[in-house]
Amino acid sequence: MIFTADMVKALPEGVPSTLLRGRYIAPDGTPLVGKVSFAAPSVLTLPGSDVISTTAATVTLDETGAFEVRLIATDAPGMSPAKWTYQVTEKFKGVPPRIFHVLLPASADPVQIADIAPISPYAGIYMPVTGPQGEKGEPGTPGEVTLAQLDALEARVAPRPQEWTQAAPSTEWTIPHSLPYRPLVSLYDTSGREIGGLVDYPSPTTVTARFAYAETGSAVLH
Repeated sequence: MIFTADMVKALPEGVPSTLLRGRYIAPDGTPLVGKVSFAAPSVLTLPGSDVISTTAATVTLDETGAFEVRLIATDAPGMSPAKWTYQVTEKFKGVPPRIFHVLLPASADPVQIADIAPISPYAGIYMPVTGPQGEKGEPGTPGEVTLAQLDALEARVAPRPQEWTQAAPSTEWTIPHSLPYRPLVSLYDTSGREIGGLVDYPSPTTVTARFAYAETGSAVLH
């Protein structure tokens, strides 16, 4: 069967799944406006089921900044590929897009995205709202952290966008990157105007962009 984002709430019987919930607000409590998408591998094979071809499942935040979506669990026995993660893309009004990866085991159903999303320790202009608080643990040993350590942690959990320039006109740009995930790509001409192109990912560290006419400009990888 073919499984698309529009069928997220009606998964085939027997397919392990996890209910994911979340809510996003600004520091002053204002609900954010926007969408969150969850991209799995292009083809998943489940034992005892047909091949399931997936597109990214996209949810729109409601008036309180919340969403709820049921997704295929990432740890179904015998699934091929056996080890994979969802690529999560957050796109909110007035906020730079953010991309990260998460696991959704069936045993964790339901899951709050605030409990699994990487959060910058000292930067950012919005926050996911956590679920019910658990029991208080034992106090830890006080420690010290330097600004350099915070910068290193920030770069690891929320990599900064990378920019690449195409100086010579070409109908195909080959763009290397060092981001630990498949990036979101924005393409611009030399005047800074966003342009359209066919984006592909031939390798984990390379992106290509193809155009109908030879173009010069730049690419920003988020």
